[in-house]
Amino acid sequence: MPEARKRALILGDGAAGTIMANKLRFHTDPSQLEIKVIGNSVNHYFKPDGVMIPFGFKNHKNSVKPTKSLFNHGVDYIHDTVTSIDLENHSVRAGDTGEISYDYIVIATGDRFSTEDLPGYNEAAHHFYSLEATLELRQKLAEFKGGKIVVGQASIPIQCPPAPYEFTFQLDQYLRLKGLRQSTEIHYIYPLNRVFTMPNVSSFVEKLMEEKGIMVHKLFNVDSLDPVSKTLSSLEGEQVPYDLLILVPPHKGQKLMTDSGLADESGYIDVDRNHLNYRDYDNVFVVGDATNLPISKAGATAHFESEYLANRIASEVSGNAFFESYNGEVACTTITGGQEAITLFFSYSKPPRANFQSKSDYFLKWTSSDTYFSAMLRGIM
Repeated sequence: MPEARKRALILGDGAAGTIMANKLRFHTDPSQLEIKVIGNSVNHYFKPDGVMIPFGFKNHKNSVKPTKSLFNHGVDYIHDTVTSIDLENHSVRAGDTGEISYDYIVIATGDRFSTEDLPGYNEAAHHFYSLEATLELRQKLAEFKGGKIVVGQASIPIQCPPAPYEFTFQLDQYLRLKGLRQSTEIHYIYPLNRVFTMPNVSSFVEKLMEEKGIMVHKLFNVDSLDPVSKTLSSLEGEQVPYDLLILVPPHKGQKLMTDSGLADESGYIDVDRNHLNYRDYDNVFVVGDATNLPISKAGATAHFESEYLANRIASEVSGNAFFESYNGEVACTTITGGQEAITLFFSYSKPPRANFQSKSDYFLKWTSSDTYFSAMLRGIM
């Protein structure tokens, strides 16, 4: 008698969930493994384009695709919201679908903005991490005539950690093109005693900021903001006034993860850094921004995690041995201004090196949405 078909259930239809589902489909026979994805988004937005869209450097229409169109043949997409997770009984519940059982579950629910943690944020601040917010910021910048702009992040961690400095460099270029740079002060705030988490990259970025006349405020952990006086205050006691505040909102993992007992109040899930499984469960995995891994929370990270995990599950389903480990490998391209960029390669054991910037790297970044939708999301690369 043939062995029963295994069932893989993926929670989340963002970058991590979509890449994971499509890669797993490529690596497995549909007769051996059923793949279901549960998610509740209508459109899929390529967030890295948020550092270009507000300045008119990219058309936002090319950065969005219907979510349901992005799954390969053989992936069953369920548009629904998960309400509970029962690891002991290998099942989840979703609002309209009801109970769904699995043999393997991959949690790829990402994280969320927790603006409630910073009173006044919604009234005072702008950001570029969602399409709606990005388009609002584009309008705000179009109306800007000069003054003081503060750019930074409210806390750590955030999605795509290089994005704040990328945006800042693009802002500098945009203001120069509009003839407003001399009448505008750009202030960059960062919570650590450097301008980026990784020391090698931080030194490179800070030097560029100095050359471009961008004012840097290190060890600036946001404590409060006052929408009336237009002042941002830090836990360290520093105050920075602004005319336009562009602040990446506080992030947390999904509340469902906390409510289900998989995570603490931060919402991020503890996983084995080399095998991506949750605690001692050998069929429960976490990828993407939902993890608490000490590596970049970005689509590029999810890409490498999914490559490893798809191969692991495929090997188990087919009855083959699998001895590889995930080494934290990531590659990403970040903009440094003036139509130039740097490409960073790093892993758990290998720090990134920022040796030079180039226009070819910028072109790689500018075209990345095309590569993302046509190949990366599809599991082809």
